[in-house]
Amino acid sequence: MNDDTVLFEERGTASGHRLGVARLNRPRQLNALTLQMCQLMLDKLRAWSSDQGIVAVLIEGAGEKGFCAGGDVAEVIRNVRAGGPQRFVYGDAFFAVEYQLDYLLHTYPKPLIAYSHGVCMGGGVGLAVGARHRFVADGSRIAMPEIHIGLFPDVGGGWFLNRLPGAAGTVMALTGMIVNEADALFAGLADYFVPLEARDTLNERLLALDWSGDAARDDEAVTRLGLSLHRKFKMGLPTSNLQQYFDAIRFIGSQPTVIAVRDALRAAADEDPFFRGPADNLAQGSPTAAQITFEYLRRSRHLSLREVLELDLVLARNCQRGGDFGEGVRALLIDKDRKPAWLPARFEDVGAAHVAAFFRADGVSFTTAQA
Repeated sequence: MNDDTVLFEERGTASGHRLGVARLNRPRQLNALTLQMCQLMLDKLRAWSSDQGIVAVLIEGAGEKGFCAGGDVAEVIRNVRAGGPQRFVYGDAFFAVEYQLDYLLHTYPKPLIAYSHGVCMGGGVGLAVGARHRFVADGSRIAMPEIHIGLFPDVGGGWFLNRLPGAAGTVMALTGMIVNEADALFAGLADYFVPLEARDTLNERLLALDWSGDAARDDEAVTRLGLSLHRKFKMGLPTSNLQQYFDAIRFIGSQPTVIAVRDALRAAADEDPFFRGPADNLAQGSPTAAQITFEYLRRSRHLSLREVLELDLVLARNCQRGGDFGEGVRALLIDKDRKPAWLPARFEDVGAAHVAAFFRADGVSFTTAQA
């Protein structure tokens, strides 16, 4: 498979080894992931994992505006809207391969490094958080914005969002709230801060490391480098809103129902303008997607990463076939009228049976489904 939407490079290190680099290369689309991109990365990273000359892998995004804006869900829905017996084939394959890639990143046997800058949302977050060493740049805009398109926070969101402190993951999932680089560090979505102007310095220092080929030892070396660079640049970090509003966010995200979260956000927005955007996002988002998301986070709280990704595939396949996903993508990304007709339109009208239907498995595993 030959495609320049992901560029692969093997850079020689001072120790005589090689560093594998995968660069997402759709800068005009903010490096949004397609099925082919996911398959290319899956194949190459699997090959590199067995190549003894490759000691580590770096994932980054081309262009100045963003690491990865998420999955190219518009293409998924274009296929669905085209109709016919093949209408779900692309989407089913896309989600299956994307989740295989996410699982590989989380379990990679060699040091895996992600450098995230600018926009990092949805599927981009799935890539970044899966790395062992997660560098984040200045001006970052990080979010799980699926509420806007009638989807749920997939790519393992039930695994990593449930691990964020103070119910921040629930608020991010239900509102699409955008967080910055300081928030990412505070919440554990990133490990080290290196501004974009020092990106070349990071790359040079990585190549200069005394790589050994022993994964544990090399991980220690990358950690020491990351901490050293973070210490040098941390004074450039902005304020962390997640930290500043920790108590309020914990109160909101700990509510027992979606409607209670919505009402708590409204009340908070009346007192502090910081919460106005998140409150409006939830109120204007898909009621069905909000209820699915809330139940998804509840069900996945004690699941393993593999189990969460299995559940992601069940939900993603079912969202293709019903619910608000198609309408949300149409309104936001295809027709761009920003006037989705959610069904039902009111949170109070989303029944438990309707939500439960999205969790019915069809026997397909993300580890066995093929593109």
